[in-house]
Amino acid sequence: MAGTKTQTIYCWEIKSDRLNIYMASSKKGAVRIKINLESSTNIIKYFQDIFSGIRIKKDRIANLPLINALKASLTGERVPDDLPLDIKGTPFQMSAWNMISRIPFGQTMTYGEIAKTAGQPKGARAIGMAMSRNPLPLIFPCHRVVAANGLGGFREGVEIKKYLLNRESTIKTT
Repeated sequence: MAGTKTQTIYCWEIKSDRLNIYMASSKKGAVRIKINLESSTNIIKYFQDIFSGIRIKKDRIANLPLINALKASLTGERVPDDLPLDIKGTPFQMSAWNMISRIPFGQTMTYGEIAKTAGQPKGARAIGMAMSRNPLPLIFPCHRVVAANGLGGFREGVEIKKYLLNRESTIKTT
């Protein structure tokens, strides 16, 4: 999450098909993404509830790097490696989020496969916990991480996870 010295969070929203995507950035970089399926959220109130005591301001320009990265993510293009970020996580969470960013568009991996890749073959639950704390879904595409015996969970809701996976399966990439 945004560092303790952050005084202003800049938010913006975009729509893509049935998705309403709400984003927030600080002067340092991307902070948070919220996804809704066909329902709207009061963006200022939503981010005020998360970042109490910090000024929230709608600003498209401050979110332009994140907007461009989201558009890339939604069309199967690579999210730029140099996207400025202002997020916090444990070293394990950061490692897990970086690992899932390498899952190809339209493909999935299980929590167990990610855990094995991380050198923690019995760490599937820990991977699931890291995914549930992912502040930037779509940038770190945790919807592409599934359970060994089914879909698994998704902080934004299982219906959104299903929608994203189905959407990706129908988009042709180059």
